[in-house]
Amino acid sequence: MHPPERRNNAPKVGGHRTRRRSGVRVRLTALAVLVVGLGLVAGGAVALTLVRDQLIGNAEAEARRQAGSFAPMISSGLPATMPSLVQVVAQDGTVLGASTELAHTRLSALWPENGVVTGTSRLPDGEHHAVAGVPASMLGRPVAVYAAVSLEHADEGVEAATTALAITLPLLLIAAGGTAWLVVGRTLRPVEAIRERVAEITASQLDRRVPEPPSDDEVGRLARTMNEMLSRLEEVHERQRRFAADAAHELRSPLASVRTRLEVGLAHPSRTDWVRLAADLHRESVRLGDLTDELIVLALADGITDPVEQVDLDEVVLAEIDAVRTRGAVEVELSPFSAARLRGRAGELSRVVRNLLDNAEHHARHRITIGLRSAEGFAELIVADDGPGVPLPDRTKVFDRFFRSQRARERDTGGAGLGLAIVREVTERHGGTVWLADSAEGACFHVRLPLA
Repeated sequence: MHPPERRNNAPKVGGHRTRRRSGVRVRLTALAVLVVGLGLVAGGAVALTLVRDQLIGNAEAEARRQAGSFAPMISSGLPATMPSLVQVVAQDGTVLGASTELAHTRLSALWPENGVVTGTSRLPDGEHHAVAGVPASMLGRPVAVYAAVSLEHADEGVEAATTALAITLPLLLIAAGGTAWLVVGRTLRPVEAIRERVAEITASQLDRRVPEPPSDDEVGRLARTMNEMLSRLEEVHERQRRFAADAAHELRSPLASVRTRLEVGLAHPSRTDWVRLAADLHRESVRLGDLTDELIVLALADGITDPVEQVDLDEVVLAEIDAVRTRGAVEVELSPFSAARLRGRAGELSRVVRNLLDNAEHHARHRITIGLRSAEGFAELIVADDGPGVPLPDRTKVFDRFFRSQRARERDTGGAGLGLAIVREVTERHGGTVWLADSAEGACFHVRLPLA
């Protein structure tokens, strides 16, 4: 028999098992407690030092006062009884007189030659005292008078302050931690509500919005920014949905026409004019190719990554005009026409000019007029034709996708309604505007783009 396998239950390093990290609320609360704790400890140490220095200073002042009041009393000799904790020392260090407690103890080794000396000392019984020495004269001989004051009250005061800090410090830390916990929780509550709402939103629920807190702080601005983003996503999603539906509709009609003609021809091969059928199918295939190209341009419009460069718009326009003149269907006039350089994508700007010229060529009777001028930091391209023009009700719709006026509904005379939509989208992507202006005859399109 094989020995039983040993199972390793240890967490996998680098695998799917990961250590659960503490939340922002816990980390911020811990940080607040740590910072407050360090501040309280540092402040407590400073406070204890100040209290101790103040109490010792008071004791030294009292010792200095006692020594100063006793010094004039020994000018004619030592009194029979020495006051408590007072000592008279000769300049050579000999103790001339002292109270009973100081009979065998020198309070200070410092000599108050030019003033008062202060310090601390411990007596043989271990008690801590503040010491002050003043210069004096006894029987014409220089001596020093030292006095000591017990520091028991100072030690007791420092001990009481330390005990108070030891009791209040944990309470203050608990209060700080609780306050931080509540404040951070209240601050993050809207964030959690936003997270929950965002987690519920799917592609079919882009009309939903995250809750916006009433405050004008970072969280409120975050919620408003997210709602603005959701609005943009909803708009893009709706445009894509309409685009897909319109594209399917536009593609279905020519495909159905091609299939129908082929089915009729195959059903009656002897009575079918195959040359005419081939010409019709070729025309429909060209129209399908043009429609497919325009659909690809619109579908990839939001993902354009071509670099922006300096573009001479006048050269782009002249190149497209040569193509129109080569076809010779209409006459092309330039009035007025000047150079214009701007920053953009040459391929997209060429398509803008080409679509405008194709539209004008399609509707013009005899002539197309093209103008290009620069003024006030903008280049303005004008393309006009002498055709029937655009009806007033349709002037705000000509730039919509798949829009065709009533006169252009027939397949032989109208496109798919994407050319002017591409013009508007490319122009706006370059920071410009396009509009249809009033004209005495025909249609007059204006494109304004910022100069380099």
